Amino acid sequence: MPNQLTVAIVAPVFNNMPVWAAQELGWFGEAGLAVTANVLYGVQNVTTAVVDGSADIGIGTPEGVLSDPDATLVMVGGNAGKLANALITRREITSVEGLRGRTIGVSHAREGTALLAREMLATHGLQPGDYEIKAMGVASARWEAIQAGELDAGLQTAPHKYLAEDAGYPNLGDISDYVPDYQFTSFNVRRDWLPSRADPLRRFLAVVAKATQWLYDQPTDAVRVAEIVMKTTPEYAQRDYDHFRQHRSLDPTLQLSPAGMAKVIEVMTTAGTLVPGTVWQDRTDLSYLPAPTTTEGAPA
Repeated sequence: MPNQLTVAIVAPVFNNMPVWAAQELGWFGEAGLAVTANVLYGVQNVTTAVVDGSADIGIGTPEGVLSDPDATLVMVGGNAGKLANALITRREITSVEGLRGRTIGVSHAREGTALLAREMLATHGLQPGDYEIKAMGVASARWEAIQAGELDAGLQTAPHKYLAEDAGYPNLGDISDYVPDYQFTSFNVRRDWLPSRADPLRRFLAVVAKATQWLYDQPTDAVRVAEIVMKTTPEYAQRDYDHFRQHRSLDPTLQLSPAGMAKVIEVMTTAGTLVPGTVWQDRTDLSYLPAPTTTEGAPA
């Protein structure tokens, strides 16, 4: 009998491709695993699912782990170490400064994109009191609200940022231009889950690492799989893949980025969302990751 694992995913975006690719290629089954990946459409939904046990593994945010005073969760690997969000606005707003007095949509008010939006806007002289942050869940909801005139701007991932650009909506810039290093997502589990599930977790992470490298090695097949699992067009799948490859946002070793984690700590401290005295290394256990080899690693 294969070991059953349930993985909680925030949204159908490219950083989850290693899991979907491994499923398409049959690699989980070969490793004796039966993996179910559920898209929960929200950062907090993923964190809650792992905490309450309805998911074994969450591809969630470091913030969800670090902000918990009870240290319920632990990061066992890194997922996206770069950001893929762009700031999309209504057609009449053509500059970041033009967002003064406006409402900006994010996924979750106290995690990830909300904290980074504040940093991006601060570069242009806008402070938190100059605009409103509104939690609206996933990118598709923000895109619909922008088109309906109910939201002034939103942080958008592919394919919605490409849909917006092609429809003539301004893209005021990628967050990665302002924050080049940020551990955006991580593999999170409950601490008390680890002792009894160490072996299937090791096998899961080994397959994900292998699938991540496969994305770099097999670009044509990777785009084809992205088109299928993300239910998008060949053009948008290719654009998403090109962005991923250019920024090398996924590390095949699944290590957490020290620079990216340092930035998470800095941003959370500034926002007042970090538990005082938290050391991010104390909320990690990377002993379940596969041993690095001399041949693995994303291309330079």
